Amino acid sequence: MNIIFGTNEVIKLQNKYIVLELDTVTIKSSGPITAYCVIEDIPLDELSRAEILKKLHHDLMEQYRNRNWDFCIQALEHLTGFWGKQIDSFYEILLARVEE
Repeated sequence: MNIIFGTNEVIKLQNKYIVLELDTVTIKSSGPITAYCVIEDIPLDELSRAEILKKLHHDLMEQYRNRNWDFCIQALEHLTGFWGKQIDSFYEILLARVEE
């Protein structure tokens, strides 16, 4: 997994890899910028559900911004352990934020 910043790189990579939004941060010199992770290696047994869970991840981030905490908790239950566990640490941090 790699982390990239900004949407220009996402456009280039999203046709070849799974690209998932992580968070938007504000940098004083350039303003808000969104971080994404690029999932390069998906275990074979996860391939059949990859598109469905990619959509669930997208919906998770949208509902997180809308403060729909119940949705977030349920989505995180389904997403944790997926993607070869490559972004589980992110999901753990997000869950801690939601529970706060």
